[in-house]
Amino acid sequence: MDYLRREIPVCEVCQQPANQTCGGCKLVYYCSRAHQKLGWKEGHKLKCRAFKVQYTDTLGRHMVASRDIKQGEMILKEKPAVSGPKITCAPHCLACGIKLEPMQFGDTKDFYKCSSCNWPMCGLDCEKAEAHQPECKAMSKRKYRCDIKYERPDKVEAAYCVIAPMRVLLMKESNPLQFENIMSLQSHIEERMDTPLYKVLKVNLVTFIVQVLELPFDEETILKVASIYDTNSFDVRSPDGRKKLRAIYITASMMNHSCRPNTRHIFLGDENNLALIATMPIAKGELITATYTQSLWGTLDRRSHLLINKCFGCDCERCKDPTEFGTHLGNIYCSVCNGPFKDTGSERGAMLMSTNPLDESAPWKCEKCEHYILSKQMVWGNKALKQDLLRLNKSNPAEFERFIETYSQTLHPTNHLVVQAKLALMQIYGNIKGYALTELPDHLLKRKIDICHELLELADKLEPGWSRFRGTILLELQSVMTLETKRDFENGKLTKEAAQSQLMESLVLLQDAMNILKVEPHMQPTLEMKLKELTSLLDSTDNGTNGVTG
Repeated sequence: MDYLRREIPVCEVCQQPANQTCGGCKLVYYCSRAHQKLGWKEGHKLKCRAFKVQYTDTLGRHMVASRDIKQGEMILKEKPAVSGPKITCAPHCLACGIKLEPMQFGDTKDFYKCSSCNWPMCGLDCEKAEAHQPECKAMSKRKYRCDIKYERPDKVEAAYCVIAPMRVLLMKESNPLQFENIMSLQSHIEERMDTPLYKVLKVNLVTFIVQVLELPFDEETILKVASIYDTNSFDVRSPDGRKKLRAIYITASMMNHSCRPNTRHIFLGDENNLALIATMPIAKGELITATYTQSLWGTLDRRSHLLINKCFGCDCERCKDPTEFGTHLGNIYCSVCNGPFKDTGSERGAMLMSTNPLDESAPWKCEKCEHYILSKQMVWGNKALKQDLLRLNKSNPAEFERFIETYSQTLHPTNHLVVQAKLALMQIYGNIKGYALTELPDHLLKRKIDICHELLELADKLEPGWSRFRGTILLELQSVMTLETKRDFENGKLTKEAAQSQLMESLVLLQDAMNILKVEPHMQPTLEMKLKELTSLLDSTDNGTNGVTG
């Protein structure tokens, strides 16, 4: 009989028949709780995971779920194998990665400098930090002293291009195993070698490593390291924006890209540990994916970014769909047949769509008539409007409202440029001086609510589940809905029962936002404060009072 031929599970420790599985990976068995604890200590702790790395000719190395993964579950927590500043950036500390502010030295301003190599640093503690020691010794040995000095606040320095690759190269002696792990990652050096950036690196980086520091590496190895960094690194940002660096995470680098990913990642603590979180349930055997681009960019911009920076052309389901899951993020109105439908409450106007979204040179054709434009016209138009958007005053909502109105005859209401403007408005209304939530007139409260609902609908299609984008919108939406309810109740527009019902809707939104954002330590005080305010308001309306001032 079939059941007699089934393999009987055995204990990972004693190899005796077992019926208890590891609660984490569900891949190994134990005969008892005692042996599970022993197996954990003897090494299973390092192997227990909800995923495995596989290889196929089509996907290369990739990560798949080794068991069912729950929404919100932390799939991986990993320390960076190496980290360093961006290729060009404003002066940042080489140890902690914080953007530096100049100090006053007599009549001049300058940065604190490492006493050995003269690179700008935070201070003595960072100068002595372990992360800085190998490179400092290598530079000091050759009597090299950095010549970066403070000139103006917005000045960026190209000299930082040598730091991250140098740190990897120095690992060959200090940490050979980690060096080999990094060198085993995909580089795409062949595609990058003749690009303008790598022609510059041949001069600057290679010269610095070979001639200035006299390290025993050839040009091919040096440029391969730089290319591995460009292909695999994650951009690390602190919540306050002061820390900006790039880091390589060996295991996380195995994830495939998707323009509609099923994970998000955050960075924890001063060590910049990467925590990978499932944004939706992932079934056993499914690919675990991340996005290497911006979800709110249109397909032209996303695929161009991936081709230039990651050296591959994305062919995911979203990129194949000319409507991008019905969001029309990259679409514009046809200027010949219909144009935009002028606010009659009926169907939209006809739009131009790419005839082949996976071919950046394919023409864009109207969905109803024969009118078409060349792809390069779309690229030029996008570029021009992006420049208009970048020039807008980030604290003046009128400029963003004007942008939306000006291009309403050209851009679909959810075109990525309009969406960027609406996202800016969501962040301005209720969050900056002069536009605090309690200062907003009723029509701007309504405007913010409408924008939040539009963006939430977009998030549900492009970043569904527990994505940070969706969590942020929910947090903004519950705040403005709560205030609107409070005003209407105080002005006698709502009964106590109606106010209570609306506040409960806001509480549901807040709880959803908390599920998404509570894993981010810096968000916890904000979430706790909002929960306290909302529960207090619920109590006050229940008592028929106006107890909360907002």
